[in-house]
Amino acid sequence: MTRSRACDPCATRKIKCDRGNPCRRCHTLDIPCTTSRVQSKPGPKGPWAEKRRLARLHQTALQHPANLPESQFAPIIPEQLHGDGGSSSSSSSTVESPPTNNQFTPSLPIPLIQQYLDVYHEQLYPVWPVVDRDEMVSRIQDPEDSEAYALCTALTAVVLAHLKFNPTDITQASHTVDNGWVAGESERARASVRYHEKPSLELLLSSFFLHIFYANRGHVCRSTVLIREAITLAQFLELDQAKHYKQLSKKEAQLHLRIIWILSITERGHTTRFDLPRILRLDPDLPPLETQDVQHGLVAFTDLCQLFQTFGRAMDSDMLLRTSEFFIGADQKLQEKRQLQSKTKVQQADFLITQQWMRIMVWKMSIFHIKLSVNADDENLSICFPERVAQIVLMYLNNLSRNIIEAHGIGMQMKLADVAISLADMLSCIPWVSERRQVMKVGPGDMVCHIAQTLASLRGNVNPRMEILFEKLSSRGWGCSPRSMPTSDIAFETLPATTAITTTRTTTVLPIRQIEDISKETGEENDDDYDDYVKRITLHTPGGY
Repeated sequence: MTRSRACDPCATRKIKCDRGNPCRRCHTLDIPCTTSRVQSKPGPKGPWAEKRRLARLHQTALQHPANLPESQFAPIIPEQLHGDGGSSSSSSSTVESPPTNNQFTPSLPIPLIQQYLDVYHEQLYPVWPVVDRDEMVSRIQDPEDSEAYALCTALTAVVLAHLKFNPTDITQASHTVDNGWVAGESERARASVRYHEKPSLELLLSSFFLHIFYANRGHVCRSTVLIREAITLAQFLELDQAKHYKQLSKKEAQLHLRIIWILSITERGHTTRFDLPRILRLDPDLPPLETQDVQHGLVAFTDLCQLFQTFGRAMDSDMLLRTSEFFIGADQKLQEKRQLQSKTKVQQADFLITQQWMRIMVWKMSIFHIKLSVNADDENLSICFPERVAQIVLMYLNNLSRNIIEAHGIGMQMKLADVAISLADMLSCIPWVSERRQVMKVGPGDMVCHIAQTLASLRGNVNPRMEILFEKLSSRGWGCSPRSMPTSDIAFETLPATTAITTTRTTTVLPIRQIEDISKETGEENDDDYDDYVKRITLHTPGGY
């Protein structure tokens, strides 16, 4: 039976639905396939309707300027347009109000901005410790300070997106504010000061937070341009050069260091996920980030920077040095990194999931340089390595709430999807692993399905990796009703970053990029129909390594 429209889960994720009952993807993920959402009204919506309205008001203002109250230029919120409480996909577009004497006039109430700055300081400052709340609260009182207003509205748009998943972080606001319109308000303020020609820290940070906002909406191209824009502004300000810090006070130097480091780790994660070149190279003589007598949460941020520094050295290494010993050492260095003073689960989740994702990325790079073993005890030199990482990731996920994963946005979700995709590729190459381990309570197939279900249950963000993961689950005929994952009674704060390291040398090896028909000895250990089951399968690994 075919439906007349796409189901709710496919429409929410903005992916093609076969309109079956249930559709293929919902059946694969074992989730309800419903069509209960309220359909939008026909006719112009979003920015087009808003632009037409503003054009009519502007024309009226030119003809009868004294008869038109200023309040009529207030923006229409998408919830008011549709009446269904949902957000419109086009609400992220910039809405520009008619210019008045070529001067910028803020539209978002200052008390409302202050409210969201407080939420940032209490909840998100340990994640992005680059904005001084007290300074910004003071500066936005000046209606002519467009740079501060641009930064605060960009940050407000990110905080609003965070509050969609954590509504208890703030009391119910008296205003209805759409985060897409707030992001557009930031861009309008930036345009009024010609920010391309006048780089400043505030405009740099507004580009960074707009990158976070649009990346979480799935706008890959737009978010890429914004992070590179922020990096270019930082380079104009010489934040990446050691000489920049010689004349600064200690407090100001540490702020500038946190800004350039947060740009560095954000670009590293973004370019690795989307296989893009990097443009930021930090001066090796930059002063270190302080860990003594600093604000709460900054030590954990420093630990994350050091983790990315270790990862960067491995990914940027000379190709001639990428031997088996090199990859063993790179994985050990990643495992040795610890977060020493993290007291919030938000910071812990970011560090621990990122650490395991980095191990998978280094393992994928090794496929192009060394031969991998079929022996699971060979750790990161084994084709079975994704299974070990997936076990650790699932242990972490069982101690995290869904809100924490959602609050981290698309970055963490893509990292989790990368782990699941690597595990699915492993099972495609050596499918007998799943058959041989029926004695296990939870097998690799169960792990793939459990991570897929977790990702499918998350709200809001558009994960580009999910389509790849769905296709792998469907092509292999895996159902997504995994056995219950074992829960741990260990407190989350005491979870180890990794498991113990073994250094067993490889004895049986596989070709670099393909898994050929395994030797006769391996075939004899399996069922009689093994030769028909094992096929020549290419291991899916992103290029650019």
